Amino acid sequence: MAGVFPGRLDSRALPDLTHRTYSAHRAAALVAGTFVLAGLAWVFLTDVVLYTQSHDRAFVARVETAKGWAFIGLAGLLVYGITFLAVARLDRVRRLIVATVESIGDGVLLLGHDHNIAYANPAAAKMLGCTREELIGMTAPKFSLRFRVSFPSGGMVPPGLFVSQRVFEEGGPLQYKAVVHPSGGAEVVFRSMASGVCMEVGAPATWVVSVMHDITDTEHLERMRDQFFAAAAHSLKTPLAIVKADVQTLRPSDSPDHRRVAASIIRQCDRMDRLVQNLLILARAREQALELHPSEMELRPLIEHISGEKVWSYRHVVQTDVTGSPSLHADPERIALAIRNLLYEASRLSPADSCLTLLARPEGDQVVVGIRYQPFAWRDQAEQAFGEYDDIGIGRSVAQRIVEEHGGSLSEEASDSERTSWMHLPGDAGAHA
Repeated sequence: MAGVFPGRLDSRALPDLTHRTYSAHRAAALVAGTFVLAGLAWVFLTDVVLYTQSHDRAFVARVETAKGWAFIGLAGLLVYGITFLAVARLDRVRRLIVATVESIGDGVLLLGHDHNIAYANPAAAKMLGCTREELIGMTAPKFSLRFRVSFPSGGMVPPGLFVSQRVFEEGGPLQYKAVVHPSGGAEVVFRSMASGVCMEVGAPATWVVSVMHDITDTEHLERMRDQFFAAAAHSLKTPLAIVKADVQTLRPSDSPDHRRVAASIIRQCDRMDRLVQNLLILARAREQALELHPSEMELRPLIEHISGEKVWSYRHVVQTDVTGSPSLHADPERIALAIRNLLYEASRLSPADSCLTLLARPEGDQVVVGIRYQPFAWRDQAEQAFGEYDDIGIGRSVAQRIVEEHGGSLSEEASDSERTSWMHLPGDAGAHA
């Protein structure tokens, strides 16, 4: 009995929440069995002692009455001790769980089987700019009306599409990024994840736990970055075009040395123009505002035109290898930018005076475009170094986004002496825009 009283229970010790020692039925059967065995032993042993010591009926009756009261008292103490121990452990677990959830920095909502909010922690109330009492019992339509839940693109999220509602039917975990507009406060951007609480594997969710992680500051910083990219790109386009036009105007009258300088200026202007286009596409892609303007296009003229540009490196030789007459239904400007990005990457990761080959050919129901080059023996180290100080990483990311928006994919093919970056584009690429 020493371990069942309040002074003996260590409230600082963490209970084991991961291991289930006994089932409820087994624990109850163990307590009941112990009680029955103790009672039988008490009755049998005391009766044996009593009847061997005395045969006086009156004395035996009085002792049996005293035994009954003593048994009741001892049984009461035993029941009290066992009950206290069980309830104290349960209460300690409950307080630990409540304190843990209450101290979580993310907003936590618990939805009951009626799909309504049954619990909200302080962080959720603070995030939504209301009290917990206002949230308790709130339905999904009321939540949508109160906080105007929308996607980052601006479209409203129907109450039935809340992840906390969908998880009842679809299972989980489910997640998405959304925006809420608390009354009288600034918008809050959060990433919400909902998961069902199932009492048995495969059973439908009895409750749902929805966690809201505030990413407002990160989202605003990313928006500012995208706006800066777009503004910088637009601001650079006009000066670059003017510099390039003026140099081209002066170029015929220059001496051979000046013409080399003019060619270098034009080459760098073209490179900066490509970087500007990449920045614009990155900004528009993040804002989900990237538009394609597909049309029927022949690849051979585009490949030959790009191979003749002097943007890549005056010490590289660019060749073409076009099989048949490959054509696409795609955005010519975007496809050209993707090819130029991969060609620039190849020029940076291959030795000077080496050959770059632009390939294009039909392949089943696809058209493939490739850039073949001889990589440095230390290509991986070069790629890592250039990735920190060069724009080849941006170019690769933009090329991948363009190709994926057309319904295609990028791949790499490597051998001991050659490496090829492939663009796989479907024949109906424009249908994926």
